[in-house]
Amino acid sequence: MKTTWTFIALVCLTFLIGCGYVSTTQKVAAPVAAATALPEKTPTPLIEVPTQLEIIEEVENGMEEEYPFKIKLMETGEGFHGDEVEAESGETWLGLFKENNKHFLRSEKIKIRRVHDVVVDEDEQSKTGKSVSVIGKNQPLFLLKNADSIKSGEIKTLFQGYTSDDIDKAAELGVNTDEMLATFKKGFVQKYEIGGKEYTLKVKEAINKKREKILALVLESNGARQILHTMNEEYTNYLGVLYWAGDLDRDQKPDFYMELYVHDNVIFRNLYLSSEANGSDLIKKVAYFSTTGC
Repeated sequence: MKTTWTFIALVCLTFLIGCGYVSTTQKVAAPVAAATALPEKTPTPLIEVPTQLEIIEEVENGMEEEYPFKIKLMETGEGFHGDEVEAESGETWLGLFKENNKHFLRSEKIKIRRVHDVVVDEDEQSKTGKSVSVIGKNQPLFLLKNADSIKSGEIKTLFQGYTSDDIDKAAELGVNTDEMLATFKKGFVQKYEIGGKEYTLKVKEAINKKREKILALVLESNGARQILHTMNEEYTNYLGVLYWAGDLDRDQKPDFYMELYVHDNVIFRNLYLSSEANGSDLIKKVAYFSTTGC
């Protein structure tokens, strides 16, 4: 009888151990089965970000600007659209002239003629365009009106680029005018010394807050820095052209006359003065002159 109960006990114990093993196996195996049933996760594509480039906030600097500039800026030349010239013949404007490798500001009366606009005018007899000039062969780099803080006399020049006349003459001779221009592209750097300080104007590669590559036109001096213009490299590798740098307002700091790229069909010339700068800025835009191709 003892043997029988012993046998029965062994059978029950074996059964219980077997149930425990099956239960344990199921508990362990279930998560494995569930895991293998999940769909494979698609790897997130890697975005190549040039982390070595500085993040710079882009600067809006285009035709949409409607600042109430007191100073009026204009150039001499032929074939402007009529609404681009806000002046009348006989008005006196202050012009920056180059004479014997020096620059002078002097007042001159302007002459405006009606001319045929090849883009707008439908027939040869129509003359809605305008040409602007001053008396004499020597035409100014630019003309100013209402610039009360700027006086006539010799002006210290730090850099003189080629004028429109220079470019036109070179083009007629078959010269590559792109090589003549001080163009704001990758690698552009100019340094100026004035008033005991050094100033650097350069084009810097950077990225915007969206991690897109941009070019930035930067002016630096003595630890201060100002972003003047930016463009997304997806659209262009060209920021503009420098025409002149010097001390127009005679404050021993540099002023600039430059073209900034905003559109293929727009020429956007800008005058920056150091004496009008605010806060930590080095210069401030005080006037612009824009023309369109068509």
